[in-house]
Amino acid sequence: MASRVAYLAENLGGVDQAWRRPMAELLLATGGNIGNLAFWHAARLLFDADEVHLISRDTRPEAVPASVEVVVIPAANFLHADADLGRLAALVRALDRPCVVLGLGAQAESEEAPPTLKPGTLDFLREVSRLSPSVYVRGQFTQDFCRSLGVENTTVLGCPSLLINPDMQLGVTIEARIAALAGGSGPYAVHAACIKPGLQSVEWELTRLVILNPGSAWIVQRPVELMKPIQGEPLGGTAEVEYFARCAEFLGFPSTVALADFLRRHAEVPCSINDWAHGLRRFTAGVNTRIHGTMIGLAAGLPSLCICHDTRTRELAAQLRVPHLAQRDLIEHRYSVPALFAATKFSGSHFDSGRGEAAAGHIAALKAVGLKPSRHLMGFLDA
Repeated sequence: MASRVAYLAENLGGVDQAWRRPMAELLLATGGNIGNLAFWHAARLLFDADEVHLISRDTRPEAVPASVEVVVIPAANFLHADADLGRLAALVRALDRPCVVLGLGAQAESEEAPPTLKPGTLDFLREVSRLSPSVYVRGQFTQDFCRSLGVENTTVLGCPSLLINPDMQLGVTIEARIAALAGGSGPYAVHAACIKPGLQSVEWELTRLVILNPGSAWIVQRPVELMKPIQGEPLGGTAEVEYFARCAEFLGFPSTVALADFLRRHAEVPCSINDWAHGLRRFTAGVNTRIHGTMIGLAAGLPSLCICHDTRTRELAAQLRVPHLAQRDLIEHRYSVPALFAATKFSGSHFDSGRGEAAAGHIAALKAVGLKPSRHLMGFLDA
């Protein structure tokens, strides 16, 4: 079994000495989105290794120890129109080691309009296809997209974040907590701040949910303009000030002062998976436009649903069998969180069986490149 791994991540699920870092530096340490901590942490739980060397997209091949036997790439929505993965493609090519890519996704607003990839990103996809027994993708949309580009060796496997919590009765427990929502109320955890056209009415409703339910939290994964005011940091120049003003208007606040006050009162920024999941335990439920915020909530045993708004959230929520709704469903049931969850028709047993299938798939994926599945991962099959 291979025991020396190059691992594409800034960290393993927590930012070291986050308390010392300004928000811009914290965001940089998470790859531009706090949600990246989820799959960096999750994928590392799945295999045993004697040595794990963290690499980035900018790592030079000569900086990687010659003893490395396998390259592990926990991925997300790498396949989108703005991405240029040319340097990562060059690194993978130069290392020329067996490669396992987990959770790769294609991102577009509509399934009918898949992204047009830049040459560097297409080069990356072809390189990992060459060096991998199979490229493990998030869902059917991404698999079909890869095939349209001539990459045939793909397997749908979802995202490793599904396997953070090893309890194989997790779904059943969550379903019971959903049933109990009918008799209670908040506080709620809301992972939001998707500032993009077409989502404004949804983000308005999620902001209202936080304001109307004492103790609720608005958890920010990005952008930095909405992170800085949480700790009273000044915005950095005209561009940030102007974007913050657009955020205030988008979210329905009468002024930037009102948005800043809301952030100081209600907003949070996680800096590690352990603290993130632990902090979510105090809430009654989570309603989100962020898929990895949803996944951390579920890992913590919190009833959590995702409002799907693009190809990546739709395919991943469906593949992972998590509670999810279309935007129109949120608007229809916006006055009742229990009604939102009822509309998802979530099945805890279906969710748990899917986790077992995902575990078996990840075991096969790791063995195919000579990695030893961890006790954590193997425990899903013993349950």
